[in-house]
Amino acid sequence: MRIAVISDIHSNLEAFQAVLSEIEKEQVDTILCLGDIVGYGPNPNECIELVQKHCETILIGNHDYACINKSEMFFFNRFARQAIEYTLSVISEENLDFISGLPFSAIVYQYLLVHANPYIPESWDYILSIDDAIFYFSKFKSKICFIGHSHQPIVYYESGDQQYGFTAERELNLDPDKRYIINVGSVGQPRDNNPAAAFGILDTTENHYELIRVGYNVSDTIDKMYSAGLPKFLSDRLLVGK
Repeated sequence: MRIAVISDIHSNLEAFQAVLSEIEKEQVDTILCLGDIVGYGPNPNECIELVQKHCETILIGNHDYACINKSEMFFFNRFARQAIEYTLSVISEENLDFISGLPFSAIVYQYLLVHANPYIPESWDYILSIDDAIFYFSKFKSKICFIGHSHQPIVYYESGDQQYGFTAERELNLDPDKRYIINVGSVGQPRDNNPAAAFGILDTTENHYELIRVGYNVSDTIDKMYSAGLPKFLSDRLLVGK
C-alpha cells in the first residue's frame, strides 16, 4: 500500500492543488491529512472542500481549532491572529461545522496520526529536537507516529535498545527494529528554507518512506493574499520557505 500523508495546508490552494496533482502521479492508495487546513492563506473554503473530497482521514490542527475556539488565538502571534480573523470572515457555516467535528488523533493502518504530538495532541506542543522526540517515543506504541505542526520535515527514530537519532534525508528504508516519528512538513507554508510544498509517501510493501517536494505558482497565492488584506509578512515568507 502507498499512503500519502499531508499536513499544514494553511489555505494555500495553489500549493495544495500542486500536491494533489503530484499525488495522483504517484498512484497512492489513500491520503491522510494531519490538520491545519486553514490559517495564514487566502482560500480556506476551497482547501477544506478539497480535503473532504480527497482524504480518507482528516485531523484538526491548532489553526483549525482556533476557528471554533477563539480563545486559542491568545497563543498566536499577531500575524496568525489576523489570518484566523480573515478566515472567520469568509469561511462557510458548513465548513466551520466540518472542522468542529474533526478528531485530534487517529490510528489508521496501525500508524498513529497527530497534528503536533502523541502525548496530549490538543496541547499543540512541538517536537523540535531529539530531546523532545525521546520524551514522546515513550508516549505511544505504534511503529510510526506521523506529525506536522512545525512545518519542518524530519524523521526521528528509536532503536530496540533505546538508541535515538534523526535524519533529514528525503528517502528512508524503514528498519523493522526501529520506531519512527515522521514529520511530513507543510503543504502550504514550508519553513525549512525550501519554498516548495512538502508531503510524505509511505510504501508499506517496500518499507520505504519518501519526502516529496513540489513547486507551485507562489506569486498567484501572494497576489490573492495581498487582495485579501493578509499580512505582508505571511506572503513574503512563502518566497523563501521560512
